[in-house]
Amino acid sequence: MKYRDILSSVYEKYLFRELSGNPYAIPENLTLVISESDLLYENGMDKVRTYILWCLELHIKVISIYVDVLDTEESLRSVMMASLLDPLIFLMEQLPKEVGFEIYDATGELVNARTGSHLMVYTAIDFGGRSEITKAVRAILEDVKMKKVLPGRIDEKTIESHLMLKHEPDLVIRAGGKHLSDFMIWQSAYSELFFTDVNWSGFRKIDLLRVLRDFRKRQRRYGK
Repeated sequence: MKYRDILSSVYEKYLFRELSGNPYAIPENLTLVISESDLLYENGMDKVRTYILWCLELHIKVISIYVDVLDTEESLRSVMMASLLDPLIFLMEQLPKEVGFEIYDATGELVNARTGSHLMVYTAIDFGGRSEITKAVRAILEDVKMKKVLPGRIDEKTIESHLMLKHEPDLVIRAGGKHLSDFMIWQSAYSELFFTDVNWSGFRKIDLLRVLRDFRKRQRRYGK
């Protein structure tokens, strides 16, 4: 092991002890945004599994992983979805039993799920916040049509009750990117944002710990 690797290992252990000893340093709800190319590279799926196990070790309660798909021809899109979705389902099913999960496809449909006791993982492929809010508005309009809700009674809670994902991330990590996707744009309005300097292929446990250290130092304002 090289001297730099030894120092990195020692520092990683130091950060882990420091963060795990402070319950306020660890976000309860964490969201990760990666691209489809991150999953399609040689060890992309393995890195996702490892990342989930890191979160389990840190006692994070809820994590969401969004796969942002670049614009492609419609004829290739279904092939792309299958190449991502099938391995992702297999990966989630191999996780420890204490990890629960829900997997959503590009239309926002739940395609696979399992209950868990220690960590809940939500994964979505190319299903963004604009589509989610559009579906919520359509559902509310249907409720109005059926006279289940009065138009004057529609408020933020009404919209939130119709969203696919009900939880609000404390922290959103964009791996190796400069722009966020529109994933959970309603839920993440008051989230802390972090853009990593390294791409997903080079993302390490120490990088996650550094993000959490930065999160601990921030003063959350919740839009104020």
